[in-house]
Amino acid sequence: MVLTSRRGFVKGAAASCLALANIRAKGFDSGAAAGLPNSIFAYEFGDISPEQQAGFAREYGFEGTVFDHALQMPERLRALDEAHLQLFFLFLTVDISNGQIKYEPGMEAAIEALKGRGTVIWVAIQGGDAGGGAGAEERTIQAVDRISDLASRSNLRVALYPHYGFYLARFRDVMRVAERAGRSNVGVTFNLCHELRSGFDPEFHQLLDNAIPRLYGVTVNGADRQGRDWNTLIQPLGRGDYDVTELVRMITKAGYRGPFGIQCYGLKGDSGVYLKQSMAAWRVVSVRAAKVDDPPSL
Repeated sequence: MVLTSRRGFVKGAAASCLALANIRAKGFDSGAAAGLPNSIFAYEFGDISPEQQAGFAREYGFEGTVFDHALQMPERLRALDEAHLQLFFLFLTVDISNGQIKYEPGMEAAIEALKGRGTVIWVAIQGGDAGGGAGAEERTIQAVDRISDLASRSNLRVALYPHYGFYLARFRDVMRVAERAGRSNVGVTFNLCHELRSGFDPEFHQLLDNAIPRLYGVTVNGADRQGRDWNTLIQPLGRGDYDVTELVRMITKAGYRGPFGIQCYGLKGDSGVYLKQSMAAWRVVSVRAAKVDDPPSL
């Protein structure tokens, strides 16, 4: 990821459940008895090989990971299969600036390679936060329609990925486009760090309630409430003063049953250290978020 900057629905839900069943069958169970049942993955831990990424995720108890861009698909899938891990998302970008629609090379083959795996295609729409130029919304819908069709052929879902500085930068933006597209296999993702940097929406509670049927992924990390850069907005889980526990509680109480991801982009130091710390923190968050009688603080 770059930091610069109702038949169809039932079918999609069934695919999600099958993917989760596969994960459980592989011997994982991220939710302790007193914690949340949601799956947990981690991503963005440096410029390393697929084997190393899979090894880190497995070693520290994550059920899977994410890969960026339509690259090295055979090597990546082999590494995950050998580690008995799930590829939760494949992150792709589309550039809609300057009146064009520019897809990643290899996009079609990468999506086809994921057939039957339950992976969700993350789509981030680039084009700048100034609006992407005339016709940007129409080009975005056209791109989403094309990727939706490709994913449907492989029985996969698509989740629009809000990214600070991109055309779709906020949770509100991806919801708008997903609703306009009206595709049964197109949903959205909530990313804490990008929402904080873009300006946390004051109507988030209402947005969340409307999003639940199409909310396919949530990513969290340690962060400072008043953070202004990535050093303060992406920290190992357990650091920072933002109340991640209450956010997770709010999202799961609203009905979200999908996976949570730990965002690790740009973290300094040894990957093993911050992955271990983040997993330990997640276990605490999971248990506390499951206690619905705790007083809210978000």
